[in-house]
Amino acid sequence: MAKIALFCIVVIPLFCGIAWAQHAPEGEAAEPSLFSGTFGDALWTVIAFVVLLIVLGKVAWRPLLNGLNARQGHIEQQLKSAEDSRVKAEHMLEDSKHQGLTVVREATEQAQRHQQQMAEKTREETLTIRRRAHEEIESARATAMDDLWKQTGDIVLHVGSEVLGRALTAQDNQRLIDEAVARIRQNGGLE
Repeated sequence: MAKIALFCIVVIPLFCGIAWAQHAPEGEAAEPSLFSGTFGDALWTVIAFVVLLIVLGKVAWRPLLNGLNARQGHIEQQLKSAEDSRVKAEHMLEDSKHQGLTVVREATEQAQRHQQQMAEKTREETLTIRRRAHEEIESARATAMDDLWKQTGDIVLHVGSEVLGRALTAQDNQRLIDEAVARIRQNGGLE
């Protein structure tokens, strides 16, 4: 197919030019023309042109086409590599976003746990302080009640000695104190 096209492009116009140059009017002075000459000259010109095409095809066009094809392949490979790098970068960006969100979520959860732990610790400390305060109040109250009962006993003993005019024995004192304490408790005393 290429040979037929080459023949049509080179040989047919050459023969047409030769034929046109031979039919020039005879009375006119012949100007040198590209197509003036004999059939032999035209044939050698065509042969030289075909040889030139063959030599250029082997020496220049084939290496030139090979270089252009190699460059095209290299450019396509670079484009593919650039596309792969872009896709990889997008994946890395997505991974980084997910990792960032995970870190933020974990930090938030850890802060909430820490806040809950601190609130629980504060609550426990408050309950401990309150319990200690109640224990101290109960201890002070029990101590005050004991002191009050002792003072009440001393007062009863003193009043009994004054009223009776004599010193009471330890058994009498204890009996009088127990009776007085029982009456006070029965009447809704200090408890």
